Amino acid sequence: MVWRRVKIWRRPNWVALGLSSVTLGMTLLGSLPVRAADAIFFRYGLLERSVRTSSLETLIELGQLEDDLAFYLNLAKLNDGQIEQLRQNLTTPLAIDGPLLSRFLYTTLGEDLLAQVGSIVRTRTGDNGKLALRAALIQAATSPEGLSAISAIRALPVDMQINVTDALAVAQAIDQVVSATNDSIVQLASLTTAQAAVVAPLDYGGLSDLAMPGPNRVNIQRFHLTDGERERQLYIDVVHPRQWRGQAPVLVFSHGLSSSPEARHRWASHLASHGIVVVLPQHPGSDAQQVVQFRAGLSRDVFDVQEFIDRPLDITFVLNELERLNPSEFEGRLNLAQVGVGGHSLGGYTALAVAGAELNFPHLEQVCNRRFLHLNISLLLQCQALHLPPQPYRFRDPRVTSVLLINPVNSSIFGPEGLAAVTVPVMVMAGSHDPATPAVFEQFRTFPWYATEQRSLALIEGQAHIDFSALDAGLSHLLTTLPGLTLAEPEVVDRYMNAVGLAFVGRYVARRPEYSLYLRPGYASYLSQNESFRLFMVNAGVEIDQELLVPLGDRLDSLELPTSPLSD
Repeated sequence: MVWRRVKIWRRPNWVALGLSSVTLGMTLLGSLPVRAADAIFFRYGLLERSVRTSSLETLIELGQLEDDLAFYLNLAKLNDGQIEQLRQNLTTPLAIDGPLLSRFLYTTLGEDLLAQVGSIVRTRTGDNGKLALRAALIQAATSPEGLSAISAIRALPVDMQINVTDALAVAQAIDQVVSATNDSIVQLASLTTAQAAVVAPLDYGGLSDLAMPGPNRVNIQRFHLTDGERERQLYIDVVHPRQWRGQAPVLVFSHGLSSSPEARHRWASHLASHGIVVVLPQHPGSDAQQVVQFRAGLSRDVFDVQEFIDRPLDITFVLNELERLNPSEFEGRLNLAQVGVGGHSLGGYTALAVAGAELNFPHLEQVCNRRFLHLNISLLLQCQALHLPPQPYRFRDPRVTSVLLINPVNSSIFGPEGLAAVTVPVMVMAGSHDPATPAVFEQFRTFPWYATEQRSLALIEGQAHIDFSALDAGLSHLLTTLPGLTLAEPEVVDRYMNAVGLAFVGRYVARRPEYSLYLRPGYASYLSQNESFRLFMVNAGVEIDQELLVPLGDRLDSLELPTSPLSD
């Protein structure tokens, strides 16, 4: 439904980007080679109207509206400027590798995504449109003209239909999520100010600047390890100060899906300059090398479901190996009795699992089955865990005494009961523009579920899960052309990450009480006082749970979406 898609893409918030994979699939109704598909049909109750493919061609070539297309554009209340933008959007090519897209759409994740879109964009017989969509997307993406909305529509092998009631329900749910996101940010800003006001103000300008590098020079050592029991090989990068000064605190940080230890070298070096040893393990099967193998056709999936088990076991294995290496490689300086764990995205799941969080299969199955369309994109990943044997998994490592989470994946795979098993101090960092693990679903909503009062929640405005400047040129260009999408500069995000990460690790891993001064909401206000994109931070308390997070959870639970099955 192109007219509704245009409206969504213009939203200046994470939903416009977070639903990009969904709207891409719907947009790609215009990128399938069509001989059989003459029209797209729209059903509303007993009424049915269609838009002919030829009407879209007329708009593109002549700038004229046929009656069938004009009906829907008028219904969407698009002005002349928006119609012209639609005309351009129909023909704008997407910089997508055709063979790579083809392989992705045959992966488990790709098939689930197609099923999500196909539950709205159906065949004329009412079947899920996933097979027709896949055929069209692949043909358009591998054609000489490349993938665009109109090339996808042309490639559709059969006529398609969209249930307007379903589409409007999705659009209404998107509006509700957008509203919940914006309202939550406003409330979080207010709570940051309120919490800061109850303690005596500090002159942070007169204290050490945690955003600046520390006095220590840094080394990075790589160790290649083999877990004989699991027949698993991996490497770790140990980022540490060059000069040892007593026992060194240790943080083990788990990378996200399709990432690598190298992606965190800069941040880890900042912590190491302040005396923290940061260990960055590789997770084969869900790292950047897995993507390389997938691109080369040497692996069927970008993610191996066994990683839900292997990743936490990797952390325990690495800690065991560090104990073995400590005397010979680190002069016995590593304090491995009380370590911190951290993680980004899927690495957040990993860190929580070794901190005691328990997989909750009944909760996960309920969430994965009850939605017609996942507004929380991370569910595409979390729901993969349902392919595991539904048995108890115990990954908790008693050496883990604190958890630092950045954009973590956690809400449905653990649920309230699973996260309640985490009793160590927790820092949760979220981004307002995160498309992959939306803050309202994955960080705000879950914050009250941890059974510890030593928990903090930080939000970075304009942070979008990953540093888009590091993406390949094609995807980076696509994201930067999204209307209304404005992100914080990477330097600003790094500054906040450096300061808040060091504050938490300094307090709960290095166990230095003076760092608690920097975990106050007033420090977030100080850091962002001259910035366009602000940092907000609150600590556990009745007011944040009752005024923001519990009402938010009720609000998200109230979202009403059609419950048509995805597999039909």
